[in-house]
Amino acid sequence: MDWKSAVVAALAAGLGAVVGTLAVPSLGGVVPDHQVDAKLLEMSVGMLREPAKADDDPLRSWAIKVVEKKSGVAFTDPQRATLLKRASGGR
Repeated sequence: MDWKSAVVAALAAGLGAVVGTLAVPSLGGVVPDHQVDAKLLEMSVGMLREPAKADDDPLRSWAIKVVEKKSGVAFTDPQRATLLKRASGGR
């Protein structure tokens, strides 16, 4: 290998190390966010499956907003009203 190839290889290795150092921490933040989103969605659906109680309207409203935001699908007004005032559990 001549000296030009050695310099190019060394520069490429150095650039790769810098890019890797910057990219890995930024990618590491993506996975935990996805896990948090999944847990929030799971918790919200669980709340909405339970029968509505007189004092849980704010909590149910929050759960509906989380499901809409994390799923990307909005409920219609009648669906939202049904979820807020759901009288019985089940599916």
